Amino acid sequence: MKIEKHTVCASCLSVGITDVFCICMDSNVYPTIELEFEVCKCCGNLICDGDPAETEFNKKQLKNLEQ
Repeated sequence: MKIEKHTVCASCLSVGITDVFCICMDSNVYPTIELEFEVCKCCGNLICDGDPAETEFNKKQLKNLEQ
């Protein structure tokens, strides 16, 4: 599994636009978080589901976000 880190919206946690009602769609200044995402070994694109990878780094990041 290849992993890339991306800075994403702290509300929708998405690299792409998944929620047109999210604050990141309406504002240039919104809270962000760095998360890891799986990358396709063949083409180098992010895995299509758009969800953050199941990694220890992400678990720590998301736990810190809850506080």
